[in-house]
Amino acid sequence: MDHFLHAKNIVNLPNHSLSDPLPTSTYVALSKRKKLFFGIVTVVALGLFAELFAYACGIRPAIMADPYVGFSSHAPLFVESVTENGDRLLVTAAEKEVWFNRQQFAVPKKPVTWRVFCVGGSTTYGRPFADATSYSGYLRKLLPFVDTTTNYEVINAGGVSYASYRVATVMEELANFEPDLFIVYSVHNEFLERRTYAEMFTTPQWKMNIESALRKTHAYTALERIVGRFSGTSARAADTLSAEVDERLNHTAGPEDYTRDEAWQASVLKHYEFNLNRMIAIARHSGAQIVFIEPASNEKDCSPFKTDELYYDDGRDLFELGHYEEAQRAFSMAIDRDICPLRATSRISEIVRRVTSDHNVPLVPFEQKLREDCRRRFGHECLGDEYFMDHVHPTIDVHRSLATWIIQTMLESGICRGQPLDEAVVQAVDDEIRQAIVPRDHGVALRNLAKVLHWAGKFEEAQRRARDALLLLPDDAASRHVLADCLTRLGQTDEAIQQYELLFQKSDYERAFLPYAALLVQSREYEAAKLYLIMATASERKSVRDSAFELLVHVHQQLGETELANEAQSQWNSSTRN
Repeated sequence: MDHFLHAKNIVNLPNHSLSDPLPTSTYVALSKRKKLFFGIVTVVALGLFAELFAYACGIRPAIMADPYVGFSSHAPLFVESVTENGDRLLVTAAEKEVWFNRQQFAVPKKPVTWRVFCVGGSTTYGRPFADATSYSGYLRKLLPFVDTTTNYEVINAGGVSYASYRVATVMEELANFEPDLFIVYSVHNEFLERRTYAEMFTTPQWKMNIESALRKTHAYTALERIVGRFSGTSARAADTLSAEVDERLNHTAGPEDYTRDEAWQASVLKHYEFNLNRMIAIARHSGAQIVFIEPASNEKDCSPFKTDELYYDDGRDLFELGHYEEAQRAFSMAIDRDICPLRATSRISEIVRRVTSDHNVPLVPFEQKLREDCRRRFGHECLGDEYFMDHVHPTIDVHRSLATWIIQTMLESGICRGQPLDEAVVQAVDDEIRQAIVPRDHGVALRNLAKVLHWAGKFEEAQRRARDALLLLPDDAASRHVLADCLTRLGQTDEAIQQYELLFQKSDYERAFLPYAALLVQSREYEAAKLYLIMATASERKSVRDSAFELLVHVHQQLGETELANEAQSQWNSSTRN
């Protein structure tokens, strides 16, 4: 272009001969500043065109994309359904009902309706039970008494074992469904899944900030999808997690997979804080308000899942001596130093309080209220089984109280208007909810909880829940077996034998043959053990058969039954070959 302008100026020079020497130059070239300006204008114009084109094509970016993790695939939590009357509903997708309660709500939202989404982990879900007795279920019943002019619609979108990065992704979907309020209790699951956070250590923060900003645009989102489609992978370099929760504990026989890793835990906390900010951005972008719930957990009656320190034992000793404040500090340290941290640590609590304060977001003082109640009722503030079913899941009474504290926070912060709840109203709603409880369903839930605690090696806690289950399911063999095995492992042999005897009076529970026989052998009741060992040798599980034959040989030898011992040994050898 410069050469063309130069030649044109030569041709137009007056009285110029081709033999005359050329003048030096008669045009002014564009300065570097102008070239830079026109270049920027061109790039911006192309970017705006790409952004508008992607928007027109229906590409919608995340409000605040997660730079640390992505997911291998995504299936919506809610899918559209049409009733016989032609009404459109959004219903929990069938494949999601393993992790979520079944819920439904109308689209579009009906007039004078205030839509509340409760999001978080298994406490929000209502574990060990379900939605009806969760704080979401109580809110659904109580809110109409606060404000009779509004149709309150409370949807329980709590996902079992969902950590903050999964909760934020759920919120991105729910933001499309006309939310008015998000209530968030996402505190206990941050250490459940395996993530490497490799990029957090190798990528400069400024680069991650730029990439995060770009992912908010329609054009960049479209480019990511194109790259991912042609490459077969996500365009992000972040950790890619499975579409649904894949707990580290599912790959082991307990918490032994966990090792102390301070750097990894620091990365988890950084990611957690990012996601709390992300949740606030999602809510506000959708025009909804947001409330967080302060973490609380069972510190007094739940030992660490894996520990190399004695803080919990110290706490128990101090508690027994009446040194409650020192005991509480020891219990807190036990949670913080748990190598397998399945309860919110003090750092998690600090982050929740700081983020909500920085953004002027209401925080329901859950832990504070429980400690106040504990002080009033028991003379100390060490939270335990009086408030929790296990390490984190509240009792139904606490769910009811939490719902009232959420409403109190909503009223005090101006999120909703109305009258404070009357205690008689709360009691009436509580009676209604409890009358609808199906005892067998709750018994099964308690049995499942006992089995999980037993699997995690928490035998003291597991035996308590197994006893609760047997109150509702007195003939349940699985609950009786869990109780008997817990008592065995706790050294309470006589009661364990009693529980096994009760078990076999009602049924021939195959899984209990070997452990009961082993307990009888330990008690030198060899004759009684023989029958159960013989039945255990027929097990389809090789490990059970081998153990049963080994004990049977020993029993025959102890009884002086040499021929029978040799026969059992021969059968064992034959079983091993087959």
